[in-house]
Amino acid sequence: MPLSDVLHQDRAHNRLQRAFCAGRIPHAYLFTGPDGVGKEMLANRLAAVLLCTNPQERQPPADVQGALETWRDACGRCVDCELLRAGNHPDFHRIHRTLNKSHPDAQIRSRKAIDLSIDVIRHFLIARIGLRPSQGQSKVFIITEAERLSAGAQNAMLKTLEEPPAHSYLVLLATSADALLETTKSRCQHVSFNTLPAEFIRRHLDDQAGLSQDAATFLAELSQGSLGQAMQFAAYGLHDSVSALLDLLSQAAANPLACGKGLQEAAQELAGALKTQSDDDTGDTNMTRLAQNMILATASTILRDVQRLTVGHRPAALPSNAVISRLAEKTHPEAMRKTIQAVGTAEYQIRRSGNVNLIFDTLGIAIGRGLKPGARTSQPVI
Repeated sequence: MPLSDVLHQDRAHNRLQRAFCAGRIPHAYLFTGPDGVGKEMLANRLAAVLLCTNPQERQPPADVQGALETWRDACGRCVDCELLRAGNHPDFHRIHRTLNKSHPDAQIRSRKAIDLSIDVIRHFLIARIGLRPSQGQSKVFIITEAERLSAGAQNAMLKTLEEPPAHSYLVLLATSADALLETTKSRCQHVSFNTLPAEFIRRHLDDQAGLSQDAATFLAELSQGSLGQAMQFAAYGLHDSVSALLDLLSQAAANPLACGKGLQEAAQELAGALKTQSDDDTGDTNMTRLAQNMILATASTILRDVQRLTVGHRPAALPSNAVISRLAEKTHPEAMRKTIQAVGTAEYQIRRSGNVNLIFDTLGIAIGRGLKPGARTSQPVI
């Protein structure tokens, strides 16, 4: 489980290696960045180094820019490394919101895991972090979806963050630090993660997901730099919806309401697939919203290709699709900008629990106007 497995995150690697070199590892890190770019993977690799009985000093990987002269990593061979690799290390703890299902209190087990509650934090983190390590020299706690920590949970953690027990380490993982209390953020060392190159994601989809080159290229663009998202999209078969969405967009100018209804129905079909594949306890309504936003993101990716072609650039997601070329011939860059903006507005309204029928009807009209033959930059688009 070498640290170098995490690719294209040089800034994060250098922050960690400088701390190792100085011999001053912070007891609390906050890793922030988009989902699926390597935050949890690097947190797990960091845990391996902290738990390892015999960590090694090695030459820095050649592909990590700006690395120090030495590179600390887990040995990969000791008992601690083997236990962690097998998922059985007694001093490694992953804290997540659905741990309420393992809480000894039946009332807490019966609740939906909407946030990371104070009950989970008290029982699985605070009550355990002060105990001596069972196996090795350290205890490591990784808190996933830290942006979902309730205010009560964060306040309960403050003393632990400010005065951590000896040999204990916490890593909080969040998409953004904005959702966390200032008192929580100020007690953690912040390490930010960047998005991943589209070509890296495309190659990974080729190798690991067995997708065609066209599907891998589209999902790499749709994921906007998140390998985790791209792999999820591949698992859901989202690339299979592209052809149907292209047909809907092609007909939007002639029948905009049918376009909006078609997008809504595509989202309903996807929601059914998501519900059968997911073990997340977020409810049918949230799963439906997720599917709706996935379909809208797919449509937006297609429309961005149309926009790119209108200004003389090669499409990125569907580089050789004839439908994209035909749609681009009918419209103008400003009309497409407003159309893409309308899709973003629809995504926001869905997240705000707006009237779904009205949202998709309005969006269909906006797309129809934007793709209407002879559309002008001055034409208003909803």
